[in-house]
Amino acid sequence: MRKATMMVPVFLMVAACGQSEAEKAESAAAMTEIRNQRVAREFVGGVLKDPASAEFRNQHGLCGEVNSKNSFGGYVGFKRFIAASRELVVFENDGRMNSADFEAAWSMHCR
Repeated sequence: MRKATMMVPVFLMVAACGQSEAEKAESAAAMTEIRNQRVAREFVGGVLKDPASAEFRNQHGLCGEVNSKNSFGGYVGFKRFIAASRELVVFENDGRMNSADFEAAWSMHCR
């Protein structure tokens, strides 16, 4: 999986040769999205009990949903996250941010 993830940016760079400016901009945007998703997964994995069990979905840049195992080995269910930095990963209803503030941040940065 990691090897395939690393090959996508290389493929996009090779595909960028001979493209129009609009196509190059689209390729650059796709590469940025891939990089942001990879960074967010790294940040989120850094705070999970079992990072190897993490399942991601509906990810857009530094935001998305993650499901992972807890201390008892059971999956906890998908929760939305915002991964602003390695030190600032906020999960929905984790007590670090009230619901209204999380919704406002999600609406501003994640849609």
